[in-house]
Amino acid sequence: MEFERLKPAVESIRMPEDAKRRIAAALAAEADAFRPHMTWRRPALALAVLVLLLALAMPVFASVEPIYRLMYLVSPAVAQFFRPVQESCEDQSIRMEVVSVFIQDDTAQIYLTIQDLTGEHTDGPVDLNDSYAIRTPFDCAAACSRVGYDEASRTSTFLVTLSEMKGNALTGNKITFSVGQLVSGRHVYEDIAMPLDLSRLEEAAETQTVRSNGGGGPGYQRDPGSAGAFFEVLVPGAADPDFPVEGVDLTGVALVDGQLHLQTAVRDHANNDNHGYFYLMDESGQRVDSYYSASFITQTDERIDYTEEVFREPAGGFSRYELYGDFWIAGRHVEGDWQVTFPLEPTE
Repeated sequence: MEFERLKPAVESIRMPEDAKRRIAAALAAEADAFRPHMTWRRPALALAVLVLLLALAMPVFASVEPIYRLMYLVSPAVAQFFRPVQESCEDQSIRMEVVSVFIQDDTAQIYLTIQDLTGEHTDGPVDLNDSYAIRTPFDCAAACSRVGYDEASRTSTFLVTLSEMKGNALTGNKITFSVGQLVSGRHVYEDIAMPLDLSRLEEAAETQTVRSNGGGGPGYQRDPGSAGAFFEVLVPGAADPDFPVEGVDLTGVALVDGQLHLQTAVRDHANNDNHGYFYLMDESGQRVDSYYSASFITQTDERIDYTEEVFREPAGGFSRYELYGDFWIAGRHVEGDWQVTFPLEPTE
């Protein structure tokens, strides 16, 4: 491997500590100024940075996060090669640790634990709130899910699965797994009845057209009949004070061209991930799900995330049905910096 050939020569280079610090500070400023949507337009500059990093690849660089990010932008393989192994870390009395690695050909399964050492920051099992990142020196498909929780020690266990895209063996590589947010104490509302009389629905007084940033269902993007993900939605109103789910507001209920529109709003969605959905149920237990849902965002003084669910009128009309919902509401939220780096070697 080329790195193995170069490493002894690189490590033999000596430089005064003050010079190292000055160069590290300059590169750190360059990395902080970098924006994710930018690309390297000057290959010679990227190559010069890479050569410099190789020539100065000492522990001073491995421990500076902006330098690591810059190295990763130039070459993930170089960045991971020089990243020091750290199989556990701690922030705000919450510890993350790699406990097991299993490798079979091009697939790796990694078990990690996250433990609240004092019990002061979490309330039950934690979720990562989609804040995790996996850095590898190769292209891969990855997934992460919680697979266990020990209440006595306040420890959540997660399984990370990696598959190399080209089918190459993974042994000998090194990866970095990081987390920025933890959510715990999630409350689940299942099959909760909504205090809404579907026999007294009215046509919407006002609607608006919005560009959707997500959605689903068989009618998503097809039903509105317009180019792109544009949808006719209700103009948000005041939150319904009788809505029984804390953490989600019901901001609109009305008919639009004979279809039932139900609009909910979530504040601070990026930090709590509150979400859910509605469905209709008649006396016989016949269930009707929404035809499609569309999400959109408003941004004034405060960002608000809206979801609008749309139901086609079922046989016999809406009055034969009652409204139910399932919702997941986050509890405590902790931001921090948890990061581990470890070799992909089977745990003995």
